[in-house]
Amino acid sequence: MKIIYSIILIALFFLPTQLQSETVAAPYHKVCGRIIQAGTKNPIAGILVELVELNLSTVSDSRGFFCFASIPPGKFTMVPSSPRFIPDRFAIKVPSTAEIQLSIRPLPIVSETVTVTAAPWVTDPLDTAQSTYAVAADDIQTRSGLSLGEAVKDLPGVRNISTGDAGGVPVIRGQSNERVRVLSNGMFHDYFQFSRRHMPNIEPYEADHIEIVSGPSSVLYGPQANSGVVNIVSAPLPFPVDDQSNFSGRSMLGYAGINQAETFYAQIEGGQGGFAGRAAMARRATGNMGTPAGDLPNTDYVQQSASLETGYQFANDIVTRFFYRHWENELGFYIPLQPNFRLGLRNDIGGATVTIPTAWGKWDLDANLSQNIRRAFPLGRSQGAKVDLELDTQLYRLSFQHNPLGPLQRGVIRLEHSRQSNETFGPVKLLPCYDTSTWSVMIFEESRFKRKKMFDHWTLNAGLRFDQRALNVPADLGLGIARNFAKTYQALTGAAGLVYRLNRFFSSGITISRGWRNPSEFELFANGPHDGVQLFEKGNPDLREETNLNTEFTIRLDHDRVRGSLAFFRNAFSNYIYLRLTGETIDGLPVSTFDQCDAAIKGIEGHLDVDLTRQLTMKIQGETLYTHNDKTGMRLPFTPPDRAAFSIRLHDFLASHGLNPFTEFRSTWTGKGKIAGPDEPFPLETESYVLFDLGAGVKKQFKNCAYRFDLWIGNLTNKSYKDFLDTYKQYAQSAGRNIRLTFSFLF
Repeated sequence: MKIIYSIILIALFFLPTQLQSETVAAPYHKVCGRIIQAGTKNPIAGILVELVELNLSTVSDSRGFFCFASIPPGKFTMVPSSPRFIPDRFAIKVPSTAEIQLSIRPLPIVSETVTVTAAPWVTDPLDTAQSTYAVAADDIQTRSGLSLGEAVKDLPGVRNISTGDAGGVPVIRGQSNERVRVLSNGMFHDYFQFSRRHMPNIEPYEADHIEIVSGPSSVLYGPQANSGVVNIVSAPLPFPVDDQSNFSGRSMLGYAGINQAETFYAQIEGGQGGFAGRAAMARRATGNMGTPAGDLPNTDYVQQSASLETGYQFANDIVTRFFYRHWENELGFYIPLQPNFRLGLRNDIGGATVTIPTAWGKWDLDANLSQNIRRAFPLGRSQGAKVDLELDTQLYRLSFQHNPLGPLQRGVIRLEHSRQSNETFGPVKLLPCYDTSTWSVMIFEESRFKRKKMFDHWTLNAGLRFDQRALNVPADLGLGIARNFAKTYQALTGAAGLVYRLNRFFSSGITISRGWRNPSEFELFANGPHDGVQLFEKGNPDLREETNLNTEFTIRLDHDRVRGSLAFFRNAFSNYIYLRLTGETIDGLPVSTFDQCDAAIKGIEGHLDVDLTRQLTMKIQGETLYTHNDKTGMRLPFTPPDRAAFSIRLHDFLASHGLNPFTEFRSTWTGKGKIAGPDEPFPLETESYVLFDLGAGVKKQFKNCAYRFDLWIGNLTNKSYKDFLDTYKQYAQSAGRNIRLTFSFLF
């Protein structure tokens, strides 16, 4: 495999270039401009700009700028090209007294289907009260992407609970699993998230981008969203524009030296007539996880996924969409007393969506069916599964988004119903068999005041939601359930956010939101050894609903050369559910049970990006978090240490030659990790450390295709350290130097 990557690298640098014409005669002029999106005026990066008559081309940089260095006087045709925007042609005159602005329009389906998780509609981030962040597909695929937690861990306030490369659980402001809702295109995704080692069973490579909303989002997404949301957003289907058929795709090969990880991803998509479709597949195969002190045994894995998506757009703008996604992973956990411990995970999701526009607004009907399978083999696969669980979920949603109605600029009314059933097949009943039925109704409205030019000075968002969840568990003496258990949990949640726009660059906002979650079935009824975390866990059927109230103040800046945000927040919990060690042991395993308390989380997080020049960008970010258990007087388990990061990126310095290169240096300081006393599941405190990362890449773009080569070196100095959120920290150091090579071909 290494020989293949070497051949690809050599071929890349010897590719012929057709991006520069013959030398122009003096006098010549420098022609510069900017690509912006029509309507929003936002700059657009990565657009191929062609001067047709001179056979010259370049690519817009991260702020939408482009330049041609040597252009003779005259009239020319300039054509910006991108598969996600409507083709257009512009007449220019050289010399020009003003900078050229090319305003291009997105495909109609883009503006209708882009998901913004902080609101039910497309919105400017400066108009949202809650903190929102995003990571783009290119960064997911070239820097991380091995797990969902790894893909988002560098965003402000976001961390990763790691169990090797395959096991990555996203953490938002110190909370994860049952308090962070994982979404796939806005539909919730359940995966038995009752353990910090139970990672989301979803493919991050399929995302166009991944969005994070920090703080309660229970009004929009119900229980398990009381601390935040992670939304994997797919690109919209490429429906044809003006009856012009289209076809495109991408393929990627990756290799990481620390664990000999080989990665492959391929995607094709296209549209003709009213039809559009997409197909994708991914595969990863790795050896054992590498540390500065050597490899960690039994941490290899093989992960593969596939997806199919199709849709039809009728002449009356009714759109239908159907999809199917498959994901599976066979991986090992390092457990000294069980050296052959393996997990077999599988996830299948299918669904359909219908969008019906009317004169009064838009109807959306969604149906999702999913099956999640989890099998544990403590003695290895040859000895059979000891734990065998199957979770089947049905989700149905009816939404109506109305047009402006008096003072209400826009709003959504939503009715949602879901059903779940769990079956236990293995000899160890980690969970009982159960059935649930949930109904919810939600209303969310937005008003805007004091219009000024292209923005409104004030934006008010407010919403209410009612959830009712019925749980039924049949008698199971093996789990200590003597008779049928039936209980109904219900909650009314609300949120209100007010944003003030000083101008089109700066805004500030305040939000107050209430979240909730019901106790999970595992927290209620667990009664046995949980080999994955080496605990004997006992449920507590008397647990009550957990609620929380979050108050947050944010300021945001999005200027041409300076972008940033700063958030101050406090999240107060009532009946906070946590795992408490009892001090007993059974069969050599510590015994734990679930308890409740009042708790508080407060902190500060922020980031600042500055374009020192058009080709040089500096980024800084930092966060600090304080948590408190009112019953014990200690901090909450898995509270991440303070963190600060600095990076400098040189980019787009050869754009006039048809290349889009970059190089980046990143330094990250992480403070001391402190445990929550005897209740910390992995009770080891860690020292502070500094890590250095180095990246470089180049993209060579032609009219109809592009090649991209990326190099990313994590832990550049091969530093020995222990990440506080690494569940292997009691046995080994965290990952050492990792050289990751990625080659992509886009057409």
